[in-house]
Amino acid sequence: MNLGRQTVLAFFLAAPFWAAAQSAVPLSGVVERTGTFQSLAASTSGTVVVFRNRDGTTHLLLHKFSTSASSGLQVWLSKSTPQQGSRNPVSSDLGLRLGSLTQFKGNFEFALPSGVDMSAGFRSVVLWSDPQKKVLAVALLN
Repeated sequence: MNLGRQTVLAFFLAAPFWAAAQSAVPLSGVVERTGTFQSLAASTSGTVVVFRNRDGTTHLLLHKFSTSASSGLQVWLSKSTPQQGSRNPVSSDLGLRLGSLTQFKGNFEFALPSGVDMSAGFRSVVLWSDPQKKVLAVALLN
């Protein structure tokens, strides 16, 4: 059964992933996109949930995130889908820098700037190493 990309989060709370994430995602949130990290240059795991609150703000949650990478990590919302060995910088014309990670395991939440339209071609969430100048992992958004 396809419920569309704006499925009410509360519907999913019975599933193990959603039950574990309920403390980080408000019950009033609406899931817009999801994805799972795939390792490219560093062992990385976790799930991405993009959700919209009742107040209209959109957030990106990294749930049960873990990476073997270290310092200089950035999280990007990207309009491209980087491949294995990609050393092309994630540029502002193809994506939006959400922030940096200083911890490498846990749940992390980023507020998207107002006006960001998730239907405007964003295809993935990218873990970028600024010191190494390469993509470490990518999560394709569904």
